Amino acid sequence: MDKKELARLIDGREYGYEPFRDVRQAAKESGLVIVSGASDDLMEIDGAIYDEQGCFEGGVIYFDRQGAFGSDGYATNKIVALWCDRSALDENGKVITWTYKTDIPHETFMIYEDVAPYCRGIVFNLADVK
Repeated sequence: MDKKELARLIDGREYGYEPFRDVRQAAKESGLVIVSGASDDLMEIDGAIYDEQGCFEGGVIYFDRQGAFGSDGYATNKIVALWCDRSALDENGKVITWTYKTDIPHETFMIYEDVAPYCRGIVFNLADVK
């Protein structure tokens, strides 16, 4: 499985507890990482890395191939979590609660909460992390 296939597979899911449990093992075996938002303060990381990081109403999380952490240390990879960014709109012009920006090559997918856009998550290959 590649990142594009996985993003297509999980696109359109409903927000809830462990929304990627059914694809976690396949993602892990393929070296893929899924990033999504939870509540108003968490970046959920699933697949080849399984973690969560605090980012209350947005923030920056740094990555290396071993995992994610909140301070830059020596990592050159980062993901910026954006909370209710007014420039992050779905196809109907509604603000998406969680979106992400990163230089890591990735694919995106959508998660909804009661049909409202909740998260434009990302999938990336851990091999693309420096």
